[in-house]
Amino acid sequence: MTKRTAGQLSAHCGFVAVDTDGGVDDIAALWYLLSHPEVSIAAITTTHGNVDARRAAGNIARVLELAGRPDIPISIGADGTYGPCPELRQATAIHGDDGIGNTGRSIPAWTPDPRSAVELLSDTIRAHGDELTLLTLGPLTNVARLLDRDPDAARLLGQLVTMGGTVALQGNALPISEANVAHDPSAASRVAAFGWKRAPLLVPLDVTLVATLRPAEFDLLAQGSTPAATDLRDPMDFYRVFGGTFSPEGESPCHDLTAAVIALEPHLVDAPVLPLGVDTSGGFAWGATVVDRRQPFFERAGSAQASPPGLAPWRIALSVDVETVRSRYRSLLVDWVSTTSSHPTSRSPH
Repeated sequence: MTKRTAGQLSAHCGFVAVDTDGGVDDIAALWYLLSHPEVSIAAITTTHGNVDARRAAGNIARVLELAGRPDIPISIGADGTYGPCPELRQATAIHGDDGIGNTGRSIPAWTPDPRSAVELLSDTIRAHGDELTLLTLGPLTNVARLLDRDPDAARLLGQLVTMGGTVALQGNALPISEANVAHDPSAASRVAAFGWKRAPLLVPLDVTLVATLRPAEFDLLAQGSTPAATDLRDPMDFYRVFGGTFSPEGESPCHDLTAAVIALEPHLVDAPVLPLGVDTSGGFAWGATVVDRRQPFFERAGSAQASPPGLAPWRIALSVDVETVRSRYRSLLVDWVSTTSSHPTSRSPH
C-alpha cells in the first residue's frame, strides 16, 4: 500500500502495537494506522470480545493482505478470560457473526506468528521501548497476562492507550460498564493498577460517543475513494444500525477508530491525570471504571483527603476536539493531503 504525504500533522507517531478483538471499529482503526504516513505497526495481537481470538486474527490478516502489509506479525491470544466476568453475549447485532458485518468476505491464507500473544507483546516492547505505543481495542486479557509473565518488559513501554470504560455516561454492555472492560473486568483491574512508566491514556465512551461519524462522513465512505473506504463501506453500514444506539439520529460512533486517532494525537483530548480503578465485585457495577474526579477539588482546597487505596493514576479523556477528529476520519476516506493540516479548535464539554 503506497502511503501519501500527510501535510502538517501534529502527531505522536512512531511504532504502534495493537491488541484487538477484530470487530468493525477495530478494522477501521487498523486501516487508519496502516494508511497513516508516519506510523509503523510493529505487531498485532488478538483477543476475545467481538468474536473469538482466532476469527479476530483472520479479520486482521484480511486487512493486512489488502493493504499490502502481510509482513506485520499477528499472534492469536487465548480465548479464556483472565478472571471472572459477567455473562455477556457477543455483539453480533453490531459486528455480525463474523466481526465484519456479516459481509461474507473470505480470509486469505496466512500464518500466525509462532509466539504467543504475551510473547509477541513482550518482544515488541523490549525491541522498541520508549518509542512504542500499545493501543488496546478489546478486552485487556493479553495485557494482564503480560503483566504476570513479564512485568519488567511492560515497564519499558512508552505509552499505553486503552479504548474502554465510561466515566460520566452510561455503559454499552451493562448499565455502567463498557464492553471492553465488562468482558474481562479482572484483566482491566490488573492493568489499571499496574505501575506503568507513564500514566496510561484511557479513551472512554465519554469521547467516543461524542466524536461520531455523521451523514457527511458516511456519504464520503459510500464513495469508496480510498482502499479503506471501499473495504469499510459495507461493514460500517451494518455497524451503524445498532452501533448508533446512543447517538443522535443518523450518527454513529466508531469507538476504536476514535481511539486510534487520539493515540497518535493525544493533544486532541482534555485528559487530566486522575485515580482509576475497575469494579470487580460482581454486583450491578461489575466492570465499571471508577474515576475519582474529586481529586482536583481536594488539591485545590489543600485537603489531605486521598483516594481509596488501589486506584492508580491514568490520563482520563473527558472531552475531545470533535471537529479535528472528524477531519482525521475524512483523511481515511478521501485523501491525507488536504484533510490532516487542521489544528485543534474546540473540545466537547465534559
